Amino acid sequence: MRKKFISKTYMRGVMDWDFIVVKRKKNNYYICIKRINEIDQAFVIDKFGKKTVFIDNGYYIVEFTPLNQFYNGRAYIDNNFNVICYYFDMSLENGVEDNIPYYDDLYLDVIFNPNQNGTIKLEDKDELLDALNNGKITQEQYDLANNTCTKLVEEIQKNENIFINMNKRELIQKYFK
Repeated sequence: MRKKFISKTYMRGVMDWDFIVVKRKKNNYYICIKRINEIDQAFVIDKFGKKTVFIDNGYYIVEFTPLNQFYNGRAYIDNNFNVICYYFDMSLENGVEDNIPYYDDLYLDVIFNPNQNGTIKLEDKDELLDALNNGKITQEQYDLANNTCTKLVEEIQKNENIFINMNKRELIQKYFK
């Protein structure tokens, strides 16, 4: 299990970026927005049967870290404010250190692509099982990851996830003019 600070996640190859963290006290979550100003080469992934640019110059990464949930959400957004994909990491704990949100990654991931008929994929189930079998996590932590994943997938399917339902364009334009 690794502690991941949202200020550093998915920034490999990025040479210049702007970064803002906002706390929403009412709902007990943090939003982090990263604007990619310069990357050495576009970050391209084949996740849904075709190569897709996830990070490039002028793109955004919006992260959602709820302090009362066991996942961290990330939206990849292009330079026209279109959501490319959502990526959720199941977590053991979400918190804040030195004013930067973090999550303790529990291996299991949910990827949601609203542009591919709402395709939902589960990733790294094998890594989660290996972590359990190798004593890196407990049975309770394994169950927490699976139960959180099941609940999250149901929220996505019912269109009830707070992060997915946020207006990303409005959020970005509020902080980046």
